Amino acid sequence: MRTTLTVDDDLLQIARQRAAQQHLPLVEVINRALRRGLAEDPSQRVGEATIVYGDPHSVGPDDATLRAWTTRLDDDELRRKI
Repeated sequence: MRTTLTVDDDLLQIARQRAAQQHLPLVEVINRALRRGLAEDPSQRVGEATIVYGDPHSVGPDDATLRAWTTRLDDDELRRKI
């Protein structure tokens, strides 16, 4: 299906670079990125379990908070790399 999208200039540049590096058409790179992004439900991400020694309620954030921080940091790092 053919459609018109408004894409941020920086994202389009990254997609063009990736297409050139992978010797793929730009539309293929964009379709793959959309498929990956839409297939992934960020609210359903499961990180690795946090090992807690001692009383888990006495010090520091809980496991869910640590997972949320980890997810946010991973997303920020991915954006930085892109």
